[in-house]
Amino acid sequence: MDDFEAFKVYVAMKSHFQGDYNYKKYSGKQNIRESAFHKRQDKSTFQELSRRFTKKELEEFLLATFLTSNSEYMWTGNLLDEETLNAYKEWKGRVQSMSYNFREDVHKIIDKAVEKDLRFDNIFKSVKGEYPFVMKMENLGEISLETFIILDKMFDILETQDKKVRDSIFYPMYKKKCQNYSDFLNINIEHYKQMFRQIIVEEYWDEYGYSLGG
Repeated sequence: MDDFEAFKVYVAMKSHFQGDYNYKKYSGKQNIRESAFHKRQDKSTFQELSRRFTKKELEEFLLATFLTSNSEYMWTGNLLDEETLNAYKEWKGRVQSMSYNFREDVHKIIDKAVEKDLRFDNIFKSVKGEYPFVMKMENLGEISLETFIILDKMFDILETQDKKVRDSIFYPMYKKKCQNYSDFLNINIEHYKQMFRQIIVEEYWDEYGYSLGG
């Protein structure tokens, strides 16, 4: 991969998160003139990115970057910052431990729901126009974004609560980010459904089954 190829990956990933372009659907293909690229003042950034990463690694690096930064105002020079590289390492760690993190996060969710005497179905619903309970936990950093996306696939949280949440600014942005990210996650949803059911039935039902059932 050369510097121009790295630039095309960047533009395609940026379009995926900021526009209506679907990186996966179009395999990252963009109609960009190489002559226009060579007029850019930030060519050295893409030269360095092409030196450090394979194409797949660069896709993952940019994915982590757009998830953890305000991509609308991001300067390409920041792509080589230590903070950005550390965010990529942290993201890789989370994805590699996604199954373990999901199990731990489900325990956190149910424990907190029981503590608040929250009906099971209200864990995933908007109550009185507020964000769903699990979305609040993710926003506060109490569970991972990956766990929330898995739960969204299981319970269709974002689509079904779309009209119930009062916030018309942040919620649509959050929904789009989750949907855009979901395209890149390799999730065996049956595996997670089975794990979720196992945790609820084997670890919580005897003690809290009645309250969780609401």
